[in-house]
Amino acid sequence: MTFSRRSMMRGMVGGAAVCVGIPTLDMFLDVNGQTFADTGAKVPVRFGTYFWGLGLTDTPDGGSRWVPKTKGKGWEITPELESLKPVKDKVSVFSGFRVNGDGRPNAVHWSGHAAILSGVAPSRGGQMDAPSFDTQIADALGVGTRFRSIECSANGKTVSYSTRTGKSFATPEASPIALYTRLFGQGFQDPNSPNWSPDASIMLKQSVLSGVAEQRRALLARVGSTDRVKLDQYFTSLREMENQLDIQLQRPAKAEACLIPTRPDEKPRAHSVDVINANSKAMARLLAMGMACNQTKVFNFVHTPGQSETYIAGDSKIYHQYTHDEPTDPKLGYQPNSSKLAGLVMQAFGDFLVEMDSIKEGDGTLLDNMAVLAFSDTGYAKIHSLENIPMLIAGGAGGRHKGGYHIASAGEPVTRVSLTAQQLAGAPVGEFGAGAMKTSRPITEIMA
Repeated sequence: MTFSRRSMMRGMVGGAAVCVGIPTLDMFLDVNGQTFADTGAKVPVRFGTYFWGLGLTDTPDGGSRWVPKTKGKGWEITPELESLKPVKDKVSVFSGFRVNGDGRPNAVHWSGHAAILSGVAPSRGGQMDAPSFDTQIADALGVGTRFRSIECSANGKTVSYSTRTGKSFATPEASPIALYTRLFGQGFQDPNSPNWSPDASIMLKQSVLSGVAEQRRALLARVGSTDRVKLDQYFTSLREMENQLDIQLQRPAKAEACLIPTRPDEKPRAHSVDVINANSKAMARLLAMGMACNQTKVFNFVHTPGQSETYIAGDSKIYHQYTHDEPTDPKLGYQPNSSKLAGLVMQAFGDFLVEMDSIKEGDGTLLDNMAVLAFSDTGYAKIHSLENIPMLIAGGAGGRHKGGYHIASAGEPVTRVSLTAQQLAGAPVGEFGAGAMKTSRPITEIMA
């Protein structure tokens, strides 16, 4: 019998036919393990952003609980990056980068991540002065997937920082069940199922949307600039729906790493850090399998918003309050409770990456075939600092990222890291940002 990466092992159990997929074996890949030998198609690269609020712990004397002392290759584990130890060699750490405001005031708990994502220091809180760059990556990578991007919020609130307009933001899935339903509920097609036929109801929906395409174009030509912005947002959602329908009318390609997960149990929603971390881990597992099943190649994940209300169970103070009110311990030289919470929050990111790394794909893992830009809204949260904002890039990006580096800057713009992440994802971009944050200099030390 001849086997290929699309083969299924078939048999009978108790009189019923069963079939089992075959994982991605070396025999199905080229000599480099990066493309499928039968088609020449590359193992796809995915991209994601991961956000957590309130930065990490700096100290008044210029020290840090998260910045490694070693620069360049081989950074050492620090107290607040302890959770990254299992995947340390696949993570690059960036310290000392800052937001250059071009004279604009610091919109607290907003300017940091808005500048990282849009390349522009925002003129006011709650909005960005340019689209978030993840939308451009989604447009480039998301063709051929059911969802151009998936947004997730692990803290129970519908918080997302992905925007095409700067004023309206994508709506995230705010619980494991909601994420499961989005990825594997109605409309999901098992890529490894031997039985497939187009759904008549989908064909009808597609024809209805196609039937009004001419009127959509005519309406856009007649309205003013303000209405055109509103219609662009509305029609963008329609185009995404059309994209999903088109994909659902095509037989999905096999996805050897795809194993449809079971529906998760209903989980509590609370701001207790143990609850948020449990939800985050469950959602990471679902998101990882959603990518392995070719449902999306791009995601935006929010662990906690900028003004985080996270707390340790049994404690009367929330994280945000601690960062401002807690005095620096004179012996330790830092805020002990704030640092403890920072470590617990980062535990979720470590667990997130481990989930991505647990799925075997090609000659590596799902994490090896993705680039994840992780960042926060502030450096030293006690003073809402826009200096030394924690930023990390994780994953191999399909061989483009040389992980395990610590890149220390002396105040260069955060957009250098953003541009690097975009190029690692394969986006055709040569420069990013505006004003004092405009740059065409990616961080080449970590680029293969």
